[in-house]
Amino acid sequence: MNKALIKKITLSMIGILIFCIGSYTFVKFNYIEGPNQVLSGPEKAGRERFEYLSNLDDVNKEIIQMTSQKIESDQLKELIKGGKGSFTPAYLNTLGFDLAPYYRTLTVENIEYVEEYVKKLGLDSDKEDYYLSFLEEWKGGDYSRLVEVHKKLFQEYAFFTNGREFKEIDDYRLTTAEEENAFLDYYSLNNKEG
Repeated sequence: MNKALIKKITLSMIGILIFCIGSYTFVKFNYIEGPNQVLSGPEKAGRERFEYLSNLDDVNKEIIQMTSQKIESDQLKELIKGGKGSFTPAYLNTLGFDLAPYYRTLTVENIEYVEEYVKKLGLDSDKEDYYLSFLEEWKGGDYSRLVEVHKKLFQEYAFFTNGREFKEIDDYRLTTAEEENAFLDYYSLNNKEG
């Protein structure tokens, strides 16, 4: 091969490499805001934990997973573990959920992150008010509507084609402190940040 051709190929490869590195760096450190991305303000600092939230389904999934630590159900326990165990296990990932060790815990900080996303989704005012009202209650430690909200969002979100029997669960209740701690300990979430 002649030297001019080798030089062109080398320069082309260097150009492609620089482009790839630059693109990666831009995507990693500079988020473009738009209707489907809501990364600014307080949630930008925590984007690593909530970066995938971009629509209402993502928010619902996150709320369901965060509230799972406070939900108890003998029917769910029976479906997943044959009725055994001191707590209701996490939902199966075949229903569209993350593996339980990746769940975020129901903390004020995490609720605030979700709240920021809800505000930026452009929901109609009734739906936004609904979400913000129960999130505000939970920030204050009032979980009186948690079971109702969890069940409603679960019914709307879960992929029931992979488990129709989960749709029929009707015995949800709030956990006791012991049940909640057993859930958190089992999935190593008790001392997990986020």
